[in-house]
Amino acid sequence: MQLSDIQALVTGGSSGIGRATAKMIIESGGEAVIAARTKSKLEQTAEDIGAIPIQCDVGDEQQVEELIQKTDKQLDNYNVLINNAGYGSHKKLINVSAKEMEDQLQTNTIGAMMVARESAKVFIDNDYGNIVNVSSSSGKRGYAGGTSYVASKFALSGMTQCWRAELRPHNIRVMQVNPSEVQTPFFSDGHEIERDINETKLVADDIAQSICDMLGMHDRAFITETSVWATNPK
Repeated sequence: MQLSDIQALVTGGSSGIGRATAKMIIESGGEAVIAARTKSKLEQTAEDIGAIPIQCDVGDEQQVEELIQKTDKQLDNYNVLINNAGYGSHKKLINVSAKEMEDQLQTNTIGAMMVARESAKVFIDNDYGNIVNVSSSSGKRGYAGGTSYVASKFALSGMTQCWRAELRPHNIRVMQVNPSEVQTPFFSDGHEIERDINETKLVADDIAQSICDMLGMHDRAFITETSVWATNPK
């Protein structure tokens, strides 16, 4: 598809990969709704990049249903979902509580499913659409301390394959991108703290470019999955 034809919903769109992707789409002539939980940051980001803000916690089913209804009304032809909302919780197995595990899965896995489910209803009706699930290199390989986060991303990879099989007959491309470490602002005690950028490591724009490249392929074809790594991180 042409990037100028993209009318996208980007979850987790107020910062990081989501913000960079929405910005790149808009700068290419497309339109983007961005969704996130924190209203003030969401609205500021929307103003900065020219997006449409809709507040939503993707872990809440009613809010997700309302999000897709509002998105479909705001955009003339809703045709792209960037399923990006998520967070990471990192603890060794012996320290992981059931509640922490449930919370991680509720946002990263169940939340992603609900947003995709409601979007797929619109795309099926239109006989066209695109879903890009933002996973992680942690969805391909586990590591010490990654129980909750890795489980959520492995599950997302499995769901991506299921949705692809179900939705291809409706001209819906389901894709996945797996970034390795991406430098984003550091969060401490609920406050965002800017940190120095390491020029050898990935930044959000690298993943936004990958997503736009995947979407920009002619509709007769699609890249099912891609992984993005820093060339020589130091």
